[in-house]
Parts: sequence; structure tokens; C-alpha cells
Amino acid sequence: MSGPVVPFGKEFRAKYFTNIEEGVYPVNHGSYGLTPTPVHEKYLQYITENAAYTDKFMKYTTKEIYVNSLKTVAEVLQGDYHNFAFVENATSGVNTVLRSFPLEKGDKIVIQNTVYGACGNTVKFLKNRYGIEFFVVELDYPMTQKEVVAKFEEIFVAEKPKLCMFDAITSMPGVVFPYEELVKLCKEHNVLSLIDGAHGIGCIPFNLSELKPDFFVSNLHKWFYVPFGCATLYVDRKHHNRIHTMPVSHSYLDDSTHLSAEDQKNRLIDRFWFYGTKNYASIQVIPDAAKFRAEECGGEKAIHDYCHGLAKQVGELVSKKWGTYYLEQTSTMVTVEVPIKDFPQLAKDWPKIDNLVYAKMFEEKAYTPCSPHNGKLFARFSCQVYNDLNDFDYASDVLITKLKEVAQERYGKSNLIGYVSRLIIRE
Repeated sequence: MSGPVVPFGKEFRAKYFTNIEEGVYPVNHGSYGLTPTPVHEKYLQYITENAAYTDKFMKYTTKEIYVNSLKTVAEVLQGDYHNFAFVENATSGVNTVLRSFPLEKGDKIVIQNTVYGACGNTVKFLKNRYGIEFFVVELDYPMTQKEVVAKFEEIFVAEKPKLCMFDAITSMPGVVFPYEELVKLCKEHNVLSLIDGAHGIGCIPFNLSELKPDFFVSNLHKWFYVPFGCATLYVDRKHHNRIHTMPVSHSYLDDSTHLSAEDQKNRLIDRFWFYGTKNYASIQVIPDAAKFRAEECGGEKAIHDYCHGLAKQVGELVSKKWGTYYLEQTSTMVTVEVPIKDFPQLAKDWPKIDNLVYAKMFEEKAYTPCSPHNGKLFARFSCQVYNDLNDFDYASDVLITKLKEVAQERYGKSNLIGYVSRLIIRE
């Protein structure tokens, strides 16, 4: 199919995303995702069916469900399903790798200053608990992908790290990272590559069989329409023995345990499909989400083309309206500089006042996450098939208005480069 059943935007939302509260301007899909109503209904159906005879379901059905969904994910990410596992979220996947791979005191890890906070804290934990060293690549956007890679290479040459963790798409600011170039760089310098692809599957295309990272993790609930929490972890075959479940449980095998060729092939599956009681419905519904994307949406390319194209339009619209710019590494999210030159304190004080601004945004049902970076404040807009340009036109106006209100309350008079004084708030 070349396109959606009904046009993307408001019409698609009205037909397939009926769980969205009326009057909400959903411009932050990137944080938690959203499940289409037909997929959500299948999810609830599975929960009910699985409760009918729990003992039988847990003992005889869960592994079949698990493997079937692994195959679906592997097909989308273009890899061997034996190299995949399911975890609760991307942070869990990062922890699974970093806290089970046999790192030793003095081993060095490289991350970037825009690392997702929870994953950065995992690296800090390794330093504090086990003496692992880490080095931070300082990135100051706007900058080119070539400049990003050069900064990583400089540290690789100087420090000779054991592992490098980097994003596929950085959370805040929301930019596509040069992950393909960095995997190649890791191979050239004999560095293990761990890709935090929290914004990954369903957002941008991947071919893991060609890319061949050591480790990759991606949320299915952000952009692939699966209820949270559900993520996939990819482990290159040569590392299967070294990666263990969190928590360590019934399926544990020591790294050195020798298995037959067939059992070794299924080692990751047999370790991860059951390591404690959990809700399998979010895994079970993955093929239904994939079917919805293929049939109702017209396929992965149709989804990506619409969302990426809309993100570019949003960047142009909002940056022109604000008199600023947007970061060029756009995926289905776009990051725009917020005009705060009359209130430069906003960037520095953002961690103290962000919730004050957000509370005002929620009153208008138009929440846009912002983050300070490089002495500036950036807003991140997420574009999905249920959005159209008007959503972001309205949400960007709300953001500026609420920023002005908080800034005036905190710092006194000004006009956010005169923009708000010209703003007409829509009823």
C-alpha cells in the first residue's frame, strides 16, 4: 500500500486515535508514545484472555508469543531474531548491557554531554561502584555531524576506551545522531558500540545486519505504537554469553557455560523470554502494531515520510515565527531555539522553573518539552501521523505565552524579543 487508509492528520486522529482527550494538542509523542485505538483494544483483549487460565498461559504460551514478536521486530530492524530480546524500556536495556558485560576497574567508557540522564547515571554508578572510568564528549549545537564524529575520534585516540555509548536520536535536544559513522569509528578503534536508540524503531529506518553494532536498544512504545513499557535489545552474537537478564533469575548461565550449537543459537531467547512474572500483552500486541502500520498507515515509508516532512515544516514555521532557527538533524522530531534574549536567565534557571511553565502549558492542553543547551533554550516538537501543522502553530504560541508569564513573575518586565506582544492567542 502506498498511503494511509484515510489522510494523516486530524482525519486519521479522529478515526484511529480516539483515546486522545478532546482539545489536547499532542505535540510530544517522543516522550511516551501513543497507541492507536485498534491496537490498544487488542492489548486489552490479550490481557483478558491471558487471565482466563493463567497457569496454562504462563507455562505453554508465553515463549511462542515472545518468539513470534521477536521475529516481527527483527524484520523491521533487519536482523536475525536470535540476536534480539525484550526489556521494559531503553534504560533497562542499557543497564542490562552495562551491568552484565564483564567490565573491569580502569576500563574506559565514552559518552556525550547530551546523553539521556538515566543512562548517564548508569555510567556514573559503574564508576562509583566498580572504578570504571568515563569521558564526556562535549557537544554544543548547532554543529555538523562531521564535527560530532571528529570529537569522538579525538577522545578515542587519546583515551583508547573499552566501550562507547551514543544515541541514534538524542532526546534533548532532539537531533539525529551520526550513529552509523560512530559504529564504523568504533570498529576502527576496537571500541564496543552501544547505541541508545530509545527513539529508534518506528522513527527512522535501521538495517542492523549491515550496521552491526555490538549492542542496540530501542523503545517500541515511543514510535512503534506499542503500549508501554516495551523495548527491544539487540546483542551481537559474539556477546550472547556475556549479557544476562536484569534481574538475574532462573535462566541464568555463567559466561563460560558450553552449549550445543542449537542451544547456543537460542541462548539469548532462552535467557530472556521468562525471568519473572510480567505482563506479556505489550509483547503480544507487537505484530498487531506492525499490521496497523502496514495496512492502515500504508507502511513504514509512508509513516516516516509524513512525520519527517511535517517536522521540517514545523521547524520552518516556528523558527520563522520566533525569529530563531531549528537544528538541521531532524528526524520525526524537530528542535527549535526559543527566543529568550530578553530573559537569558531562563536557560540557566530552567531546571528550577520548568515545571512552572509546564503547568501553565497543561492548562492550555499544549505541552512542549524544552531543555537548556549551549547557553540557549530549545523546544522539541514531535510529529506523528495524527498531527497537522496547526497543532504546532498553536502549541508554539502557548509555549511563548507561558514563558512570558513565568519570566515576568520571576524577573520582571520584558517582551521575549517582542514576539509575545505581537502574538494573538487563539481561543
